[in-house]
Amino acid sequence: MKALADLRYVIAQVGRDAAGDVVAGEVPIEQVAVALGTSEAAARSYLGSYLHP
Repeated sequence: MKALADLRYVIAQVGRDAAGDVVAGEVPIEQVAVALGTSEAAARSYLGSYLHP
């Protein structure tokens, strides 16, 4: 359980950092959408979940 809690923490932190990079314009949303295999709108929604948990 401790390992799972640690993993969730790491995922949340990395997700927030990655979402911040997109918001700051360092990574284009188009690139994120391609990497996730989804649309730009879905990628924005997914990243938004990390910015506004």
